[in-house]
Amino acid sequence: MAVSGRRRFDDDKVVRYETTEKDFEVEVSRTLNKWCVTVYQQPDHAILVQDFFPERWKALARAQDFIRLLNQRKKKEEEGMGGGDDDDFSPGAR
Repeated sequence: MAVSGRRRFDDDKVVRYETTEKDFEVEVSRTLNKWCVTVYQQPDHAILVQDFFPERWKALARAQDFIRLLNQRKKKEEEGMGGGDDDDFSPGAR
């Protein structure tokens, strides 16, 4: 079966991801013949990071990486507040 040179209809759609706390949004959009990944801080929608990629799949992968990292950051902050009693690390132990 031959593959046509036409793009799929959804290739140019803007994709948005939000963190679980809804304090950051990551957007993938087509800009200047490249794919742009933009990280916004909510609620004022301030741009924190922008990165450009030649291929859509790379931009989508980076956007998902940003979301995963931002969500992990929130979890680590919560774990740090829980107290240090449950740590396995002891500075004097060998």
